[in-house]
Amino acid sequence: MAALKEAKCALRELIKQRLGQLTEQERQIQSTIIHRKVLASNIFKNSNRISIFLSMKEEVNTYPVVQSILDAGKQCFIPNCDGTDMIMVPFRSMDEEKTFTKSHFGVSQPAKFEPDEDANRSGGLDLMFMPGLGFSKEGHRLGRGRGYYDKYLEICSNTGKMPKTIALIFKEQLLDHIPTGEHDMSVDYLLYPTDEEVEEIKKSPKSI
Repeated sequence: MAALKEAKCALRELIKQRLGQLTEQERQIQSTIIHRKVLASNIFKNSNRISIFLSMKEEVNTYPVVQSILDAGKQCFIPNCDGTDMIMVPFRSMDEEKTFTKSHFGVSQPAKFEPDEDANRSGGLDLMFMPGLGFSKEGHRLGRGRGYYDKYLEICSNTGKMPKTIALIFKEQLLDHIPTGEHDMSVDYLLYPTDEEVEEIKKSPKSI
């Protein structure tokens, strides 16, 4: 267990170093490509109840995806954490974020934690966009160490309302191998840009 924790800590530092070297333009280019891939995916088109995180600076920009969820008339949910617990609460308008506070991770979330608003209590989720620091091509996920998503997905599984899961990541977050424990949940799909897609946009910056 100690060896697993140590290995994960080392990988977290590696990924943070990689992300720290990305320029704002590179982040924007990759986020644009990923947004397009989300909109083109059948899993997104066929999902009506979707949870997604409001991205921080070092993450793929999820705000365009959030807006697309709302514009499509789908039901949008975002994470709200309190202590060791996390729920997915409704997010109906971008204006709602003006009333939010910052979590200890620096993520925007509702100021009040209302368990009864959890998506799993009102019909479950069809699709969940999952954050993380690193991912393997097999879908193994390296989170930030608090286990919020692993715990939430376990609850979903126990209630028979398991959503499909997707990770939106910069190509620098893709690893050959990620060590996992028995409670670590993998993701079903990864969406990230290829080197060729990034170079294509660099040649035509007006497409961003």
